[in-house]
Amino acid sequence: MSKNISIVGAGAWGSALAIALNDNFDNIYLHAHTQNEVENLKPQHHALPAPYSSNIEITTDIAKFQNSESVLIATPSYAFSEVLTKIKPLINNSQKVAWATKGFDTTANCFLHESFEKILPEHHGCVISGPSFAFEVAANKPTALVVASKDKSTREYWSEVVQNNTLRAYTNEDIIGVEVGGSVKNILAIAAGIASGLGYGTNTQAALITRGLAEMTRLGKSLGAKESTFVGLSGLGDLVLTCSDDLSRNRRFGKELANNHSVKSALINVGATVEGLNTLELILSIAKNKQVEMPICEQVYYVTQGKVSPTEAVNHLMSREQTNE
Repeated sequence: MSKNISIVGAGAWGSALAIALNDNFDNIYLHAHTQNEVENLKPQHHALPAPYSSNIEITTDIAKFQNSESVLIATPSYAFSEVLTKIKPLINNSQKVAWATKGFDTTANCFLHESFEKILPEHHGCVISGPSFAFEVAANKPTALVVASKDKSTREYWSEVVQNNTLRAYTNEDIIGVEVGGSVKNILAIAAGIASGLGYGTNTQAALITRGLAEMTRLGKSLGAKESTFVGLSGLGDLVLTCSDDLSRNRRFGKELANNHSVKSALINVGATVEGLNTLELILSIAKNKQVEMPICEQVYYVTQGKVSPTEAVNHLMSREQTNE
């Protein structure tokens, strides 16, 4: 029997994973949203440096799920629940399901793993996260990922699935902490982009990363996550990556805002999903309910709402009351 996997989402991230994992599987079914997308993607995703290998089939054929021993979801977070609902009748209990999506389920206003447990209660949820630009993954640049699940056998299965010569997988049982890190880092990257767009230097970036990590950790701990998770790949690792390089669409979005662009025009200029913007209001709502201070994320929200200018947001953060680190 051949070893096959279905990857749902033929965007840059899903495509990069398919390209990077081509030696791990006999067949990889890369599920696109429309037939038009299938035709436009051949033979290579326009944003990636490498072509699809011969064992990658870009498809809209849902029957391919039944030929796959595992399913990996790599869609934007806003489509997560919809995708799970669509695939539910097509998969059986023996198939493994994981997601490489970062963010919160803004449709259901909850964590992705909570949506997963509600829609697919017979499966063990598993998230794959960490510092991983799609472009570099597709180019076979060495990348480390974290595979998180409450179930030991599930996280061990998926760590073997994604492990190869260029991808190294570490396991973690703290699924909440991994998801918080993968979500909050996008908002902090917007802040880093704003600072960069205003012409501030590496001192500012280091301060944003360090204090942003404190915000992320406070929120995660209030939700039951382990503090140690936030100094790992899905916390500090992903935060440093996303805040430091313009391959990050969230950082680019922040730079566009700093250049006096509206949210609408900034999104057009970035030309891709900005997860930090999609999850910003929800994360601040959770923080408010948990009485957790997140001043950097709060100022990003005010900027996107047009309540303060980027410069005013920075000035506010610098003039806050002094406190212990």
